[in-house]
Amino acid sequence: MGTVDNELKKNGIQVVGPIDNRSVKDIAIYVARTLCYKFPDLKLNFNTLFISITRLKMYIADMTQNMSGACYFYKNASIYFQKGLSLNQIKRIAVHECIHYFQEIKDSSGKLHRMGLCTYFGNRAYGNALNEAAVQLMSAYATGERRDTVTYYGITLPTDSPSYYPLLCNLVKQIGYLTGFSVLFESTFYSNDAFFDKFKNALGESNAYAIQRNMEKLLSLESKIVKINNKIQTKELPYYQFKSATDKIARCKNDIQRTFLSTQSLIISAFFDSRLSKLETPTQIENYRKYLYSFSNLIGTTSTYSFFNDYYIRKMAALDAIYENRADQNVGLVPVKESKLSKLFGYIKKLFTGNKEYQGENIK
Repeated sequence: MGTVDNELKKNGIQVVGPIDNRSVKDIAIYVARTLCYKFPDLKLNFNTLFISITRLKMYIADMTQNMSGACYFYKNASIYFQKGLSLNQIKRIAVHECIHYFQEIKDSSGKLHRMGLCTYFGNRAYGNALNEAAVQLMSAYATGERRDTVTYYGITLPTDSPSYYPLLCNLVKQIGYLTGFSVLFESTFYSNDAFFDKFKNALGESNAYAIQRNMEKLLSLESKIVKINNKIQTKELPYYQFKSATDKIARCKNDIQRTFLSTQSLIISAFFDSRLSKLETPTQIENYRKYLYSFSNLIGTTSTYSFFNDYYIRKMAALDAIYENRADQNVGLVPVKESKLSKLFGYIKKLFTGNKEYQGENIK
């Protein structure tokens, strides 16, 4: 058995058979058209994409340990799809795997050096989870995946990808909101440093790497749950082994919730803390408030997660103090009625704390 076959077996992939040439052509047409139409800023060429995709080998396979229903394997430039999927389902999933194919950068010996936002040094990969999430966010947008609010691991969150990597996609969308999505998608597809440089600049280098590591942890924990569940479902386990397995799943789920929430809180505080001292004018102060407030539409929450509300209230008080300080120092603020700005901050702060005096009050 060859090296590729061994690696496929190790990853739980057992080939059932190849996909016929006509279906491969249909897949290539769909993927090329979708990418060209949805991402005009990437300056993609339909014919180039189509020809490249038709050269890929595509197979149906049993994939017991795979979370996404498909897998691109760079060593033999092949895509494996989960048995039982319709052609239409395969077309949509193929967008993600074909992006991986276009991402790859190899050295002269054929060794993988980079894939999108993921870099390989020796036998280690850095940024794999970040890249998977970015590729899936691109794929969900390209295929018109319906945005939804879902609950996983006790976390209720909005996501563009309810079925595949919902937590990771939520986090990468939070980051993209702060860095800009154009640079995120460009770096994801063309495997350059523009996005990560902007990521580090926006949140701080140490924070960016910490967030990247946390995303790796989330991907690893979810993969671990899939493997344990597969073991439970395919083997007759004695009670003590079954109990041990379910306990491990419960610990993984708790760890996922803690890691997700702490990562989200870090994204918020790292970005907005760093910009507070740079505010000078009433317009900047108000734009900061709106930008932070709109971030509430992106976050995941639990019944006990209060970080964002508490953070928002603290920042409203800080903005009020900054405004007063700038006005007292006469540093060129455009004159505005103090009562209007003060009422706005007071309304928001008391709205979050549930003060009945402000409920239903109109801001004019």
